[in-house]
Amino acid sequence: MEAEDAFSMDMMGPSAEDRANGAALLSAALVREADALAQAAAGLRATLDLADQDLPRDEARRAAAMAAALLVIARQLRCQVGDATRAAQASATVLAPMAIALPEISAALRAAALMPISDDGAARIAAGVVAETFWNALRAAWPAAPGA
Repeated sequence: MEAEDAFSMDMMGPSAEDRANGAALLSAALVREADALAQAAAGLRATLDLADQDLPRDEARRAAAMAAALLVIARQLRCQVGDATRAAQASATVLAPMAIALPEISAALRAAALMPISDDGAARIAAGVVAETFWNALRAAWPAAPGA
């Protein structure tokens, strides 16, 4: 009977420790994504002297805003370890006033979930589970667009 209980427990998903490790991996990956976006924003700002239009300025602002959003998400995942839903709700409160669209967050979150660097397979799987839980809760907590 004990062997059956152990088997059924394994099928329930990542353990609490795996989820905590997964959240840490995901958070670190989001920080790396934010760093890449911040570098892109800096590069775009450096080209402003070469361009006569506002496109580089707008793209630089968007990249910087997205980098900030990813840092907010990473911080909330670290503060709310083990509770991706609460992390998403806290993130939505901070991110809603920013000019960031949910699809942009989704793309960055997916990229971060695919890039954790670890030899801990359970934590990598848990990072994907945490990302999915976070995303579903963020969509639910995101304020509806005016007129929607």
